[in-house]
Amino acid sequence: MPRAKRDDRETIPSPDLIRFVKGYCSEGDLSWEKIAAEGSGRRFYRVRGKAGSWIVMINSQPPQDRRGVTENDSFLYIARHLGSKGLSVPAIYHHDREKGWFLMEDLGDCHLQTEILGMKGDRRRLIETYQRVIDVLTIIQVEGRKGFDPARIHNAPYDQGFMLAWESGYFYRAFLKGYLGLDILDEELKDELEGLARQAAEAPAGYFLYRDFQSRNIMVREGGFGLVDFQGGRLGPLQYDLASLLLDPYVELDHGVQKELLAYYLERIQDRAHVDLTGFQEQYPIVALHRAMQILGAFGFLTKVRGLAFFRAYIPPALRSLRTLLQDRCFKPYKKLKRIVFEEIKDI
Repeated sequence: MPRAKRDDRETIPSPDLIRFVKGYCSEGDLSWEKIAAEGSGRRFYRVRGKAGSWIVMINSQPPQDRRGVTENDSFLYIARHLGSKGLSVPAIYHHDREKGWFLMEDLGDCHLQTEILGMKGDRRRLIETYQRVIDVLTIIQVEGRKGFDPARIHNAPYDQGFMLAWESGYFYRAFLKGYLGLDILDEELKDELEGLARQAAEAPAGYFLYRDFQSRNIMVREGGFGLVDFQGGRLGPLQYDLASLLLDPYVELDHGVQKELLAYYLERIQDRAHVDLTGFQEQYPIVALHRAMQILGAFGFLTKVRGLAFFRAYIPPALRSLRTLLQDRCFKPYKKLKRIVFEEIKDI
C-alpha cells in the first residue's frame, strides 16, 4: 500500500465516499487517514474499524485508450487475473467504475525497501529475501501470461515504438531536457536510441510484464509478499522486471549482489519455462538499459514537473546504475549516448 504519510489536502472524505464504504463496512464508527500516493495521481485512504482496516483508492480521471478502456479497468482486470494465479494482490471488495472508487484489502505499510535497508549489513539474509521475491516474480511472469487478455487493458504494447516514446524518449524529454536542461537531441542520438529500441524489441515478449516491479511496490507480509501498483501490466520481455528489481534505486544493490541474484533467477526461470539462457543474457543489458532510462525520466518528471522532492534523492543512484550498464561492451557502438551520460551530465 502507499506510504502512511499525512497529506493535508483533502484529508476529510466526502459524504458520498463515506456512504460508499459503509455500503460494504456496516460498522458505525470508522476512522479515515489520508495516505500519500507519491508519484501517482490517485488518492488513498486507510479506513479503520473494529473488524480491521481497508484501503480506499480514488482515481476519478483515469487515463484511457481510444476504445475507452481506462486505467481503472486495467487495475481491476489485472488484480483479478493475478489473484487467480494465487498471487497476493489486494482483494477488491467494492468498486464504482464511473466514480473510480475502490475499497480493497489493506496489505499493510511495510515495503520491501524498508525491510532491505534494515538488513544491509546482513548480505546472506538480503540475498535470501531477494531469492524469495524472485520466486514470486517467475510466477508472475510465466503464470501471469496464461489467459492474459491484452484487450482488457488500456496499456500500449511493449514494442519498439513504446520504448522510443516512454523509455529512451522519456529519458531524453523528462530527464536530459526537462530536468537537466540539456537540449541535445540530434540525428546521431536519434539513430542510437532507435538502434537500442530495435535490439531490445528482439527479446521474446510473451510474458507478463509488471513494469514497475521494485521494492516500494512489494509489501512484506507474514508468510510472503503482497503486490501493489500493477495497473501498468502488459505482455513483454522477461528481462525488464528483473532489471526493475535489481536496478532499484530505492535500495541500490551492489553489483556483486545483482550478479548473484541474476544467476539465481536464471536457475528458477528454467523451472517454469523453456528460456534460451544465452539469448537472455545477451539481451539483458539492452532491456535493462531501457528500464534505467525510464527510471530517470520518471524521477525527472516527478521532481521537476510535479514538484515531488521525495524522488530527487534517488536520481544519483539511478544515474549510477545507468553508467554501470553503459560500461558493458555491447554498448561500445553507442558513442553519443555514452558521451552524454559520462561527460555532459555532471554529478547531481
